Amino acid sequence: MTHGGNIFEIERKEKLDRKTLLDYSANINPLGLPKSLKRIIQDRMEDLQYYPDIYYEDLKAAISQYYSLIKEDIFVGNGAAQVIFDTIHRIKPQKSIILAPTFSEYEKALKSCESTIVEVPLQEEDNFDLNIDALIEKIDDTIDLVVLCNPNNPTSRLIEMQKIEKILLKCQQHQVYLMIDEAFMDFVEDQPLYSMLPYYKKHKNIVIVRAFTKFYGVPGLRLGFGVCSDKTMIEEINKNTLPWCLNTFAGYFGEVLLAEDNYVEATHQWLRKEKRRFFKALQNIEGIKAFPPSVNFILIKILKTDSNAHHLKEKLLQQKILIRDCSNFTNLDDKFFRVAIKIPEQNNVFLKALKKILNEISD
Repeated sequence: MTHGGNIFEIERKEKLDRKTLLDYSANINPLGLPKSLKRIIQDRMEDLQYYPDIYYEDLKAAISQYYSLIKEDIFVGNGAAQVIFDTIHRIKPQKSIILAPTFSEYEKALKSCESTIVEVPLQEEDNFDLNIDALIEKIDDTIDLVVLCNPNNPTSRLIEMQKIEKILLKCQQHQVYLMIDEAFMDFVEDQPLYSMLPYYKKHKNIVIVRAFTKFYGVPGLRLGFGVCSDKTMIEEINKNTLPWCLNTFAGYFGEVLLAEDNYVEATHQWLRKEKRRFFKALQNIEGIKAFPPSVNFILIKILKTDSNAHHLKEKLLQQKILIRDCSNFTNLDDKFFRVAIKIPEQNNVFLKALKKILNEISD
């Protein structure tokens, strides 16, 4: 399984009812669909007989208002994945820098353009935090694009804005594009310390990617956006992207964005409390090492010699719990797995199952 959250594949292969699964493999807000989105879908079902607005003007206007962006600088896509692919296909980098480990779609998109990929390894002893100097020294005139994931997936670690500014400065000196995927940034309460979104207008070589999938719990809706102050890039991306890339209800999501302040606050309250409690509980379990999370998922290493992530995944599946085996991430081995943070009742079920399995494994 290339990505987490493919419960349909699990249902087919394991003959399990997907509705009975506790899915810890996908980093989705457990508070469920926003009420305003449910109302829109129920009240406007008949709108499916019409084409959506091909330019998604109302959606872009709402995104502009919510994030204080210039509407003309926004382009939308069928999830962050399309925004990433559209951006990379526009830049057509011959040589690019990515982190390792990080979200796999960057590599896939870069390989589709036949870009040479330079990896910057993130070190376990540093909790997988980025060594800025190690990245900066790789940026030279041969590089066309640097890709950062902030917060990074699967490590759940953040890069401070001051460090990103140093990277950006080096990129500007060598006329290098910087693409920052901030798909999980809405989970971060102190965003001004980390997000470059408020500053994109000052730099034509930066593209910020955002997604609504994770924070608003709507992976099936498929909706992301990018923002860039380079008007030529925006025009070319809009010219070459797929027409009607968003469905009708994704096009209406701007109304949800402007109506769900209570949902946003409830999410931050849940995560603030449960992230601390869940992480502490994981730290107290013998046989694993949990790395400090910044957002709503946690990277974990199995310390027991007689087990690995695949084995643990199979054991947990027997109890209808799905985790993300991280062995296919570059710079991680078969000892690593990732789990989402859910509501306390679900997390307690997971913790009990994990303890039981680990206790049955010899060192």
